[in-house]
Order: sequence, then structure tokens, then C-alpha cells
Amino acid sequence: MGYAVCYDHSGIDLAWSIFLDITAFFMLMAPLAAARLLAISRANSVGRLQTA
Repeated sequence: MGYAVCYDHSGIDLAWSIFLDITAFFMLMAPLAAARLLAISRANSVGRLQTA
């Protein structure tokens, strides 16, 4: 027996569910992206200091 949704999604419910899923994904990924940008920024500034 497969997994089944217990209720029928209307268009609004489905759109709201997708919106919340995407929002949660971005909220989880934003700190990782910010940390990566900081690491890249620091690497570039260290490289500039060494060449000067």
C-alpha cells in the first residue's frame, strides 16, 4: 500500500504548501551561502594582501 494524501488539495492549499517548502529551503540555505561568501571574500582579501 502506497503513501496517500488524506485530503484533496485545492489550488490555494497546494500553492501555499509549495511556497512554505521553498521558503523553508531558502531559510536553511541562506546561512550556508552567507558563510561561503564570507570565506570567498576573506580568501580574496588575503590574496590581495600577499601580492601587495
